[in-house]
Amino acid sequence: MAHTIYENFVLENKIEDMLDTQLALSQFCTVDNSLTANAGMKKIIHKYTATGDVQDLAMGVGNSTDIEVTFTDEEYEVGTTQGRFKYYDEQEMTDPMVVDTGLAGIAAKMTNDLTSKIIDELDKATLTFDASATGLTFDNVVDAIAQYPYESEGGLFLLINMADKANLRKALGDELKYVEDFARTGYIGTVCGVPVYVSKAVPEYTAYLATKEAVTLFYKKGSEIEQERDANVRQNSVYARKVMLVALTDATKVIKITTGTASTANG
Repeated sequence: MAHTIYENFVLENKIEDMLDTQLALSQFCTVDNSLTANAGMKKIIHKYTATGDVQDLAMGVGNSTDIEVTFTDEEYEVGTTQGRFKYYDEQEMTDPMVVDTGLAGIAAKMTNDLTSKIIDELDKATLTFDASATGLTFDNVVDAIAQYPYESEGGLFLLINMADKANLRKALGDELKYVEDFARTGYIGTVCGVPVYVSKAVPEYTAYLATKEAVTLFYKKGSEIEQERDANVRQNSVYARKVMLVALTDATKVIKITTGTASTANG
């Protein structure tokens, strides 16, 4: 049986479809596929804040102050995320699923890598809430939500670590309500209408109250696929890569919650 060379665009479509399926991260970040830079190039992110206030005015009186927008710049480097797997002709002939399985493994690892990068950016939050004394209680969650600087709480989510999962369920009891509309991987319920998700990537003693506008995933549309073949030993290598960067683009949309310390965990 002759070896079948898979067209790169076929493999590209496969990895893209697998990423679309596994990448349930769009609920935790804004996805922007307009990136045109190459790996190693720099991208300047403008981080905007608005200051000032509105005023109640009598007839004939105008504003004495303005709403002012300022921004700070932060430089990010565009990177390449790449996975590689190898297989022999004999393996593919014995098990035709070997290529799909390898691509699925790359997609899963890319998803985990992106999750970690999103968490790293959320961890740069400048707004903080200390719940270390009592952990994630109902009152602490309510108070953290009250600290969110916008009147509308639409789109908020609470991202917690595995260690806090049982503690939160015990502390909230019936206040932790399961709503089918928010059913996603890691979803365990809602508190005050805010869906709660669990991720192993969230650091211990930490939680994040945020909206997807806090972090942006910039990536180059499409996946790059490249294949190599050592004809002598009939070994094939498939490379799948994405050019991207993840950045905290709106620090006003995330609150970092401290849920405990090593000393409180040890009693």
